[in-house]
Amino acid sequence: MTSSPDPAAVWREFCSRIAEAGAAVLRDPAAAGPRNQAEGLRCLSRQLVFSVQDAVEFRDPDFPAFHRFDDDVTKWGGPNTDNNYLRCSIDPAGLYRLTADVAGCRNAILSLHEGDMQLGRYGVFSECSLHDLRLEDGRLEVMIGPDRPAGTANWMATNPEARHLAIRVYVCDWNADGVPDFYIERLDRTGDRPERLTVDRMAEALQEAAGWVEASIPFWLRFIEGIRERNGDNVLTPPLPAQGGADNIAYGGGFWNLGDDEAWLITFEPPEAFTWSIQTHTWPWFESGDLAHAQTSLNDTQAHADRDGVVRAVVCHQDPGVPNWIDTEGRPVGMCIYRWIGASDAPAAEGSVLPLAELRGHLPADHPTVTPDERRGVMAARRRGVHRRFRR
Repeated sequence: MTSSPDPAAVWREFCSRIAEAGAAVLRDPAAAGPRNQAEGLRCLSRQLVFSVQDAVEFRDPDFPAFHRFDDDVTKWGGPNTDNNYLRCSIDPAGLYRLTADVAGCRNAILSLHEGDMQLGRYGVFSECSLHDLRLEDGRLEVMIGPDRPAGTANWMATNPEARHLAIRVYVCDWNADGVPDFYIERLDRTGDRPERLTVDRMAEALQEAAGWVEASIPFWLRFIEGIRERNGDNVLTPPLPAQGGADNIAYGGGFWNLGDDEAWLITFEPPEAFTWSIQTHTWPWFESGDLAHAQTSLNDTQAHADRDGVVRAVVCHQDPGVPNWIDTEGRPVGMCIYRWIGASDAPAAEGSVLPLAELRGHLPADHPTVTPDERRGVMAARRRGVHRRFRR
């Protein structure tokens, strides 16, 4: 009989791996500078929280529960600020029932995943949206398993490699769109409670969590570093699908590199789409910007379009007094991404860097002016929306 590992040794190994992973990340040349170092420490703590919770608390496919991530405080991999992200573990051989009251929900995408792309697990084996599914009086029921149960209206077929059910809930109007509570249960299990926790199980979970942190942060550092090296600064790429992303989402964007007195004017004709957005991600950590205290994103329910139908967004460090300000939060360098979601066309955004003092001359004469009081009102509503979405 094999004996269990020494619990103290398990903990020491875990702490040692995390300490070395953090030190390596903070030594990275991309992390140089006081602000990057501070945000690097925060990024490490956030990813550690996620990885430990995911491996310890949310890995039982017999008794699955949804783990929320990539929200206002736990961020990795350039999340969409208009999504509430959920996921749970599944056994691809099992049978599950997913239920929710989705009345008022704008949309949600359900996906069966192999795992996380930073671990080399890119597979997305089945995907559908609420618009594809049959609802009854706003109630959703989906069966998930290898075989379709008789009489089932909604079914997602599992692949032998599928390990997660992921849900992206679209919350575009942050103060009005429904945020459903999803519930999942395994129907073919025999026990009525999880197995008793063991040192072996905890050793396995902590090893997995440490491996996730070791892989994740360097992966995303190199990922966006590679994009910047290929495309340069203040250049926008056309909208294209991304490996590991949803088939119906096209991404474009680029990196700003701006002085205090400069603005990056981004213009586009909105696509014919379910929704679209433009938003910031931090360099080098690839987190979303501050959702509650800075206007770091805009979507089709929030942005102003001029009389000619064109959206004109202004990326700069100080408030330019226009409705579509994208706040850099004072970052000299950062990433700005636009997403066309469920679009039937793919217009490309265009950008130009100009002196902030000359911005008004590049806008239509009737382009609105936003006063400081008006901005404070917009931001107060934004904070309320964040608190509502994430139940803060």
